[in-house]
Amino acid sequence: DDEFIKKLAENLTDCCFRIYMCDEEGYQLTGNVFKQSGEWLYQPEYVEKNWSWRPYFLENIMKMRNSRKGFFSDLYSDIETGEMIRTFSYPMDDNMYLFIDLPYSYLYEQDGLL
Repeated sequence: DDEFIKKLAENLTDCCFRIYMCDEEGYQLTGNVFKQSGEWLYQPEYVEKNWSWRPYFLENIMKMRNSRKGFFSDLYSDIETGEMIRTFSYPMDDNMYLFIDLPYSYLYEQDGLL
């Protein structure tokens, strides 16, 4: 899974800054692949972090589980960068979900994503 998100990051380098996967209970299954100063970094310290405490997390998991398709979050402030972002979430299988964080600068350039 880590290799998958590393390869995915290389293909999405112009539109996102963080990629990771979680299970349906909110536990991160991969590290983060995070873009800093134009370079992709792998952050293994995020494996097993739990994100279910975020108000939208469990609701979004239920939406993906029921619809079996991805969607964008509302615009929000990223906890680490402070930047306004949206997250694209996508169900990979019955218990694995992909999350791709897109920065405001990219969203602003794309009509309809804000």
